Amino acid sequence: MVFKVFAPVLLAGLVAGAVLPATAQVLPKPMTCEATILLDQGSSLIYRLNGIVPNPTSDRPQNPIGTSINMTVQRRDRAGNLQTLLNRVRVNNLEDIAPDADYSKFPFTGVFRGQSNNGFRLYSVSSSTHGLYASLRPTRGQPQQMQIVHYLSRGNFVRSTAGTCR
Repeated sequence: MVFKVFAPVLLAGLVAGAVLPATAQVLPKPMTCEATILLDQGSSLIYRLNGIVPNPTSDRPQNPIGTSINMTVQRRDRAGNLQTLLNRVRVNNLEDIAPDADYSKFPFTGVFRGQSNNGFRLYSVSSSTHGLYASLRPTRGQPQQMQIVHYLSRGNFVRSTAGTCR
């Protein structure tokens, strides 16, 4: 008898407490890119970029909440010894820090070059003394390659060949 009286209340409570399916936002997977620049006298600079990069859903990138990128730079001497120059420093989206820049003027080559009004997947390391920039390609989907431009002094830069991302 008690069950008959409370059955409608119990059923209403179960329905009200049901969780409706929600649309899940899928964040891109973390990736690591690495590029090397050979210097004189057998030494080299190794650049390792780690993190989650935004993935555009249309012509504009998605809201980059939850995305972050950092970079480590190491110098390898000709004896093979490693010296860490920058360790897991924050990498900034170039469009955020220089929204009016002509991105095609940055000295990237080929597919890594930015467009005059589109700096998507161009990044800057603000803790670098003279300038350190990364270009990730392709601009859609998960990055497959990276190129580095590193200013060692005012007007003097070195550039990597295409590095790989995984």
